[in-house]
Amino acid sequence: MDDGRILAAVEGERERALAVHRFVHEHPELAHEEHECCRHLVAVLEAGGLEVEAGVAGMPTAFRATLRGGLPGRAVGLVAVYDAVPVFRPDGTIEPVHSCGHDAISGGVVAAALALAGLRDELAGSVVVFGCPADEIPAPRTVELGGGKALLADAGLWDGIDAALYAHPEFEDTVFLRSRWMRRERATVTGERSLTGEREAPLEAVAEALEAVRALPPADAIVEHLLLEGDVEDRGGLGLRVHFLLRADERSGLDDLAESLHAALPDAVWERDPVVCAIRADETVREAVRDAVLALGREFVDEPAPLPFGTDFGNVSQRVPGALIGIGRPGGWSFHTDEGAEQFAADGHEAALAIARILALSCARLVGGD
Repeated sequence: MDDGRILAAVEGERERALAVHRFVHEHPELAHEEHECCRHLVAVLEAGGLEVEAGVAGMPTAFRATLRGGLPGRAVGLVAVYDAVPVFRPDGTIEPVHSCGHDAISGGVVAAALALAGLRDELAGSVVVFGCPADEIPAPRTVELGGGKALLADAGLWDGIDAALYAHPEFEDTVFLRSRWMRRERATVTGERSLTGEREAPLEAVAEALEAVRALPPADAIVEHLLLEGDVEDRGGLGLRVHFLLRADERSGLDDLAESLHAALPDAVWERDPVVCAIRADETVREAVRDAVLALGREFVDEPAPLPFGTDFGNVSQRVPGALIGIGRPGGWSFHTDEGAEQFAADGHEAALAIARILALSCARLVGGD
């Protein structure tokens, strides 16, 4: 397909892109609770002619929407996220705020899919939009249930997809080549009986564990939070539950970190979450994105800095050739802050349109390429 026709089709979806961006921004919902946003995206995609399956992989706020082209070709999956950042306020409440660009991502993905739907007869292969709940790792229900992209991958929803594209507002236009492996471990430590016969919180043992964390290399392990519990099931007494988030450059590094923590808390009962994989970049997909960025007259950064954190898009890219795409903005964004929320309210529509253009052009290069 001709780039000019694709970009004209994206421009024709400008108002729907901005409307989706605005709706998601004004309806912030936490992980696995994105009911209003999910319903809105599903309705817009269905109205645009995509075949939508709601509630996939056992997640009420997940969906898969398929656009089938008029010509044979490959299948490309687009990641749409729409959960808000959990902001932990000083009074102990959690406020959902869109300060990470998920409003722009959902608007951009919808506009790209609808633009290509308008060119269905010329489109080779298919484009599949994956509605992925729970991108924000610290959100309570992400901790409880897991990230949506990883859960969709585990359920086999990405099987049969030839390329996966996940675009996120960033500081520069790029495809990220490296991220970190990550896993959460939870330790429950029960206190001992005091002279008064009451159980006491195991503060000394936990303090030793925190010192062990401080001795680890910077940014390799963090304490997410401490939770003081009452009766600890099957053990009795007062206990502390400590959440540790482990991050390492290699998969084996997570086990090394866990071994150090377990040694520091030998009497704890440990729970372990599934691994969040590092991203695996695919050169063919990366080149398609790079070509799309350059076709727009934008600058593409070939060697971006490694991401200092983990993302469950890594679990997708370990199964499907994929690209985690950065969509740049001069000066970047103040992610996960109230200032960032104001930035995305004011400028997120421009990020949504940039995402739509780059995704639509990238899809055209991937579905029918040799």
